Amino acid sequence: MQLRMKVVKGKPEGHCIAFPAGEFVFGRWPECNVRPNSDLVSRQHCLLKISANKAIIRDLGSRNGTLVNGQLVVGERILEHGDTLQLGPLVLEVIVEAGNATISETALARMDETTIASVEQSQPAIS
Repeated sequence: MQLRMKVVKGKPEGHCIAFPAGEFVFGRWPECNVRPNSDLVSRQHCLLKISANKAIIRDLGSRNGTLVNGQLVVGERILEHGDTLQLGPLVLEVIVEAGNATISETALARMDETTIASVEQSQPAIS
């Protein structure tokens, strides 16, 4: 499975991020793999788990919650093609394709409250 996320609200709008199989933490902490630059995003906001046949999102107890298609994620939720993932002011569209993925971007441009500051390739240990 190849999973990409396209920025549909926030900056850089229209930009896509590709994810390989593994686990990726979204949040403001420097150790996070995807770091949206907004105070509405928690330090460790949510976890994306990608395997060969599915992608799952799990909120990590964030203050403002993680939304999929406008609904609060409770526990884990499987992501499907066309879903929207919202973290604070940032909205991403899920694009699922067959095949192997690679991280195509490791640093993203301009930073403001809705910009993704960076994407790191390392896979963090989650307890």
